[in-house]
Amino acid sequence: MDLSLISIGLLAAAMLAISVGSFAKGITGVGLPILAVPALASFTSVEEAVVLMVLPSVASNGWLIATHRKWTILREHRGFLLLGIIGGVLGTWLLSILDDHWLKLILAIWLGVYLLQYFSKKSYDRFFGGHGGFGSLLGMAAGTMQGACGVSAPIVAPYFHAHGLVRETYAFATAFTFLLLSGAQIGTMSSLAMLTPDRLTIGLIVVAPTLLFTQLGIRWSRKIDDKAFNNILLTLFIAMEFKLLFDVVLSLSG
Repeated sequence: MDLSLISIGLLAAAMLAISVGSFAKGITGVGLPILAVPALASFTSVEEAVVLMVLPSVASNGWLIATHRKWTILREHRGFLLLGIIGGVLGTWLLSILDDHWLKLILAIWLGVYLLQYFSKKSYDRFFGGHGGFGSLLGMAAGTMQGACGVSAPIVAPYFHAHGLVRETYAFATAFTFLLLSGAQIGTMSSLAMLTPDRLTIGLIVVAPTLLFTQLGIRWSRKIDDKAFNNILLTLFIAMEFKLLFDVVLSLSG
């Protein structure tokens, strides 16, 4: 990609999306790819948008992990994480051959059902939380979605939310998962020659605002209580759902 060919306005819009997404990620542990990938894809391909977001995702998730360090929570989610790595490799390979609107439709359905059951006060946490051995399958699904369309939060976020994790523990668990999946992506992208020099350059450029706004989000998160944290998280879930549905409708109408 030639930087000189990118409109200043579109680049500014992408930087804004990355900044807002990073701020949301600093608070809750999720939010960066769901905002930034669609913004980047508006002036390039979905494949390139996903590749460009790998380095910023590694930076923001690494920062959250170093900040919160809740390592013990990972023990009960080993199956989810291990199968997520395999899914990440598979999804990255599928990225070059699948139409991403079908993947987004699956994510929208999944997240929509979770929101419906949450607000109807009927708990299906055993299902969304992957209890009873289902967690490994959810991990595989999350990794596949992360690799194929750069967005796994509609699976990862409800998974840890259903387990009752809050604040720092929730942010750490989601960040560690995303970092693990990004690692699987990078390895596969390298083997498929998807990480070109131009893409790596642009990815490095947007790391700076990613880290800045992630840190601002982390600082702001310390000023809110658990109830406010949960409300922010649910608002983000709803925003994800509308964005996913909009993308699906737009791609089908086109």
